[in-house]
Amino acid sequence: MNCGIYRIFNTKNNKSYIGSSINLKSREYKHFWMLSKKIHDNVHLQKSFDKYGKDSFIFEILELCDEAVLFTRENYYIKTNNSCDPTFGYNRAEVNEFRRNNLNDITKRTLSINNLIKNNNFKKFSLTNIINGNTHIFDNLLDAANYLISNNFSKGSNRNIRQKISYALRGKKINNGSRGSVRQTIYKHTFQIIN
Repeated sequence: MNCGIYRIFNTKNNKSYIGSSINLKSREYKHFWMLSKKIHDNVHLQKSFDKYGKDSFIFEILELCDEAVLFTRENYYIKTNNSCDPTFGYNRAEVNEFRRNNLNDITKRTLSINNLIKNNNFKKFSLTNIINGNTHIFDNLLDAANYLISNNFSKGSNRNIRQKISYALRGKKINNGSRGSVRQTIYKHTFQIIN
């Protein structure tokens, strides 16, 4: 059996990253490959790896278990190691039954701000209502999407709205039937990047 719960343990500061996988050997390789290439999606873990070096990190198998209980057991170890607290660990959140992070709004907001800066070198953007001219300035996609939903500009999911705002701000084409187009407005609002 190669299915279970693992921990990446930093021997210098005693912080842990808890994860689960149906193929533990492959997951260990992928983590350390991404960390070595400086492309790991967990920024906190990546910064620590860069600071302390590969020799300071140990990959440990905590428990071998059936795939059906992976998320339950992973959450158990995340809680036991308190690894969602940045003082003790590198996890961003507990996981759901699909073994995906259950991010709270604070974490989503922080990630949104970091990704806006990282991906496009801008820190804020504005949405201006095309009907009444009111302008609102945002520094993250989560707050902008919540504003649009709470003011009845959209009934879509927060995730889909954030994605559409992101595409518009980056000038990405969206599928409009036979050919894609770049959005000029978002949910009855024009938008502008503020540097």
